[in-house]
Amino acid sequence: MTQIILFLSIFTALLSATTVDIKIPKVPEVPKVEAVVPTLHVKQSGSYQTNEEILKEFSKKEEVKFSNHVSPYLQQETQNVSSKDTNVTIQVGDIKNGKVSAYLHAPLLSKKDVVAKLKKAGFNVVATFKVDKKGVATSIVFTNDALIKAAAKTNKGFAATLHITLNKKDKLISITNPIYTLGAFLQDDYDETLAKNTLQAIRTAFHNLKNSQEMMKFRILKHYQFMSGMPKYGDMQTIKKAPNAKLLASAKKSKKMVYQIDLGNGSYIIGVTLKKRTSKFIKKIGYTNAGLLPYPVLIENSEAKILDPKYYISIMYPRLKMSQFMTIATVPGAINKDIDKIFR
Repeated sequence: MTQIILFLSIFTALLSATTVDIKIPKVPEVPKVEAVVPTLHVKQSGSYQTNEEILKEFSKKEEVKFSNHVSPYLQQETQNVSSKDTNVTIQVGDIKNGKVSAYLHAPLLSKKDVVAKLKKAGFNVVATFKVDKKGVATSIVFTNDALIKAAAKTNKGFAATLHITLNKKDKLISITNPIYTLGAFLQDDYDETLAKNTLQAIRTAFHNLKNSQEMMKFRILKHYQFMSGMPKYGDMQTIKKAPNAKLLASAKKSKKMVYQIDLGNGSYIIGVTLKKRTSKFIKKIGYTNAGLLPYPVLIENSEAKILDPKYYISIMYPRLKMSQFMTIATVPGAINKDIDKIFR
C-alpha cells in the first residue's frame, strides 16, 4: 500500500512538472500579384483612343430613353417635295419613297362647305354623323360608283367608303387618303388607277391639303398588324349568320344603322352607332381620326361581319401607342357586344 501511494505521488509530480509543446506549422502566405490592365487602343479614322478617352466620350452621351411602343410599320414624314430622281412631282397624298400618308389635313371648314365640295367633286355623301355628344368631332362618310364597284368582291366591302372628320378641337379636317385605305382594305385587289383618280378628285375639291404625320410603308398595308400576335385585315369577326335580307332588316329595326350602301352583288356595307359609353374611346385617343365611326359592318354571304376592333382602331389610328391602347383595353370587347345586340 505504501508503495502504491509512493508511485502515485511520483507520477503526480511528473505530470505537474512536465509541459508538452505542440508546434503547428505556419500557413504559407500567398504571393501578392498586382494585376495590370492593358491599355486598349481603338483605331478610328487613322487615330487611336485609349480606354480612358473612350469612357470619357461615352459619359457625354445622353441616357437611353425608351418610348412607348407604336406599330413597327409606322413611318413619319413632314412634307411632300419634288422627286430629285425623276421629273414627276410628288403631290400631297402620293406614295413617296415607298411611304404614304394615312390622312390629308386642311384648315377647318363647315359641314355645309365640306358636303358641297364633295358633291361637286362627284362623290355621294351617305352620312354626316356626330361622333361625340358635344359635336367636337363630326364624321362625314362618302363614296362614288367606282369605289362601290371595286368593293363588290368577297371581304372587300370595307373599301367602299372614305371619311372626313371635322375636328373643332384642333380646327382641322382630316380626310382618309384613298391610296392608304384602298391599299389596306382591297388587299391583293388594290386598283392603283382608282386610288390615284380618287385622290386627285379630293385634291381638286380641297385646297391647302397637307400630309398627316402618320406615314406607312405602302407595301405592308395588306399585311398590317399593330404588333405580332394582333389581328390582320383577314381576321374578321362574324357577328351573326342569317340571310342577308334578314340581317339588314335587323339592323334597320335596331335604329342603330346610320347608312346603307348596296354593293350591287347582293351584299351591303352599313354603318352603325355604338353606345355612348363605348364611343368615348375617341376622346382618349384623339378626335382627328374619329371618322372611323360609324362602325362599318359587312353583310355578305349570309353573314354580318366586322373588322376586328383591334385591327380597325389601330389601322385608322396608326400613331396609337401601346400605352394609349391599354387605356381602351375594354373597348374592342364592348364594340363586339354593341354590334351583337343589333343583330339579335
